[in-house]
Amino acid sequence: MHRHRHGAAGAHAVLLLCLLLGACGGSAEMASLPGSCSASASAGSRWLSGTVTAVHDGDSLSLSTASGTEHIRLQGLDAPELAQAYGNVARQALSQQTLQQAVRVAYEDRDGYQRVLGQVFTVQCMDVNLQLLQSGMAWFYKAYACELDSARRHRYAQAEARARAQGLGLWRQQAPIAPWVYRNGEDPQEPVCSD
Repeated sequence: MHRHRHGAAGAHAVLLLCLLLGACGGSAEMASLPGSCSASASAGSRWLSGTVTAVHDGDSLSLSTASGTEHIRLQGLDAPELAQAYGNVARQALSQQTLQQAVRVAYEDRDGYQRVLGQVFTVQCMDVNLQLLQSGMAWFYKAYACELDSARRHRYAQAEARARAQGLGLWRQQAPIAPWVYRNGEDPQEPVCSD
């Protein structure tokens, strides 16, 4: 009887997790639920769900799914490299929100390293990408802005602007160096988006 009670509790926990994850857009096979946080993701997004098993830096993580491990690159932002000021702080911020947690990832494409370019949501439907920008843990990645829909592009640009204005996170520094400048020594031209 004692074993049966734990089995029922475990089944209830799994059911609750499925319901919470479903609120973030449902499974890949199901249509998204009305009123869910899937409205924050781009139309036509595919979905992954699983548990974050590793956080590599402030903008990439590993996700254990039912079909294996996926490497996720948080789309729309660029966190400081680990060797830069705030690099480890950004990784810690992403870890606190996701490590060993169930998440949903909305995505449309992969990058040149075959990582999923995704928008990560907690079970409470919090947009982790947006939250990192709001807390000053990353730059809005303007060079790839046109890969985002206009609403998400606007939210992310505004989040970075507010964090800058308030001196949050890496914006406390006198003259922070963008990770793409740190990596390549130059600031790429910003694209002009058609929408």
